Amino acid sequence: GIGGTFQYGYNISIINAPASYIQTFMNTTWLERTGVPLESNVVLLLWSFTVSAYPLGGLTGAVVAGPMAIMLGRKMSLLLNNVFVIIAATLSGFSRMAKSFEMIMLSRYFTGVNAGVSMNIQPMYLAESAPKKLRGAVALTSASFTALGLVLGQVVGLRELLGGEESWPFLLASNVVPALIQLTALPWFPESPRYLLIDRGDKESCI
Repeated sequence: GIGGTFQYGYNISIINAPASYIQTFMNTTWLERTGVPLESNVVLLLWSFTVSAYPLGGLTGAVVAGPMAIMLGRKMSLLLNNVFVIIAATLSGFSRMAKSFEMIMLSRYFTGVNAGVSMNIQPMYLAESAPKKLRGAVALTSASFTALGLVLGQVVGLRELLGGEESWPFLLASNVVPALIQLTALPWFPESPRYLLIDRGDKESCI
């Protein structure tokens, strides 16, 4: 869950704290490029695009999740899904250095793709892999990790931590930490027995 539905909740909440700083960054960047400041309604429009990129990416991720789960398997799909977060973290982490607010928009899109994939494949993987007696409890952990991500995102977004004016790029890039944890831990987990039997026809591995 740490690299799955946790990311969904975490990335929803971390964008709230630095909103005013990012809008100021957009205005300052545009002023440096053109010599003309942006009007407040244009800044708000750009901010709306930035926020909307996340659910747009989520829709993309949800659409590709099904084919990914069948072609690559549940576990491999979750592992490859972390690539989207690593790309997103790189873009947002270096956006201020590159003086490009477009990198933040693109970063939010890739973050959304990650969320869309994980919200579909993680519950599938858990439900298919859990022992019968624990299946209900294990399936509910998807919601638990979403809530945990929301809470931790709010905590990390405090000004005393990473939500300050100078540290907001690190806040947006902090989602790479759960991705690295999953990349380290998930290879040791088994593949879904249902996938092995039905999609690959590998009865021996399934057993």
